[in-house]
Amino acid sequence: MINENNKHAWCVNADHAMSANNDGSTKICCMISNDENMSLGNNTIQENFQQIEFVKIREDLQNGIRNEKCRLCWEEEDAGRKSKRLRDNEKYIGNIANGGEPFTGLAKFELNLGNTCNLKCRTCAPHSSSTWMQEYYDTHQYKMPPNTTFKIYAQEMKKYHQTFDDDSSFWADLENNLHTIKQFDFYGGEPFMSKKMWRTLQMAVDKGYSKDIEVHYATNATHWPTENIEMLKYFKHLNLNFSIDGIGDKFEYIRYPAVWEEAKTNMLKAKEFAKTHHDIHVSWCHTISNMNIFYLPELLDTFYKEFNHFGIYLNLVHGPKYFNISYMPDDVKEKLIAKLEAIDKDYIVWQNFLPGVINFIKVGKYDPYHWNKFKEKIKIHDDYRGQNFTKTFPEWAEIIGFNNE
Repeated sequence: MINENNKHAWCVNADHAMSANNDGSTKICCMISNDENMSLGNNTIQENFQQIEFVKIREDLQNGIRNEKCRLCWEEEDAGRKSKRLRDNEKYIGNIANGGEPFTGLAKFELNLGNTCNLKCRTCAPHSSSTWMQEYYDTHQYKMPPNTTFKIYAQEMKKYHQTFDDDSSFWADLENNLHTIKQFDFYGGEPFMSKKMWRTLQMAVDKGYSKDIEVHYATNATHWPTENIEMLKYFKHLNLNFSIDGIGDKFEYIRYPAVWEEAKTNMLKAKEFAKTHHDIHVSWCHTISNMNIFYLPELLDTFYKEFNHFGIYLNLVHGPKYFNISYMPDDVKEKLIAKLEAIDKDYIVWQNFLPGVINFIKVGKYDPYHWNKFKEKIKIHDDYRGQNFTKTFPEWAEIIGFNNE
C-alpha cells in the first residue's frame, strides 16, 4: 500500500490491475511498456499476475523505485500533468477514505476483446481496428516479406479477433475471478460492436457481481446499443467516454469515415439514458496529437457551449511518436503555445489539464525524424483516402509548412 516512502512511485494498478490486448497478450495497464508479456487463454489470470517482469515492476513501485517500464506516466508527471497512476491512486485512496473496501486480487480488468471496428482513425492501426487492415496492407507492403498477399496478411491478423473465441479457456478463468473484480474497462476495436464484451457483462449479471462492478467505455460515438443498453443498469457505476478528436469536418477527417451529426445524435441518446440510470458519468475523451492540437481552443469552445453537461478529459498520444506533440520544432511550438495560452481561463480544463499539456510540449525535444514522418504519413493516407489535410486544417498546415494541394 502507499506510504510516505513510496508515494512518488506506488501504483494501485501494479497491485490490482491487468490489461488484456486484442491478441491476448497482457500487461499491468494500458500505459506500460510491454516488451515482455503473457497470454490470456494460454495462461491463467493468476499466472499472468505472477509473471517475473510484472512482479519486478510491482516490487519496485512498492519500494519507491520508478521502474522504467512505467516511463509514460513518469513523463507526464515530470511535465506537471496528472498521470494515470496519480488519477487512479487518487480515486482508490479516496474510495477507501469514504468507507470503501480495499482491493484484493484482480480488481481492475481492462479488456480489449478484438479489433472489430467500423472506423480507421488516423492515430489507430489494424491491431485495434479491422477496418484499417486493407489500407495498412496497401500502404505498407514495402515492410512485408516478399510475395505477402493480402490473404496471407489477413491470416496473420486473425490473432487480433480470434483470441477470445468461445473455446478459449479465458472465459472459465474470468468466471473464477469475477468475485474480486470491481472495474471493467472496455476499449477496442469499438466495444459496442463486440459480442464478447456483452458476454462478459452478462456473466457478471448472471453471477450476481454486477452490482459491485464499475464499467468504463471508450466508444467512437458511431454506435448506440439500443438492444443491450438496459443491461448496463445492473452495474454499480457507468462511465461512458466518447472519443471526440475534433469538431465537424475535423472529427470526420481524423475518425474516418465517422459522421459528426451521427456522433452528436448518439451523444444526445447517452444524455437521455443518463437520466434513467442511478450512477452514470458521460464525457469526452479528446486525444491530442500533432494533427488536432492547434484546434483545441475551437473544440473547447464548442464543448462548453453545447456539451457542458458532459465531463472532458484531454488525452495525449505517446505513440506512434510521429503523432506525439512533444517532438515539434521549437518555432512551431512557440506559435502553438501562444494560441493555447489564449484559451479562456474560466474553462475548467485550465485547472485540470492545460498547464500539463503545455508543459509536456515544452519539455519535449525536437525530433526531425518523427516530425518529418508525421508529414509523410499525412500525405500517404490523404492520397489513399482522398482526404486533404491542408483544406481541413488550413491554419495549422501553413504553420507547419505542409501543403498537399
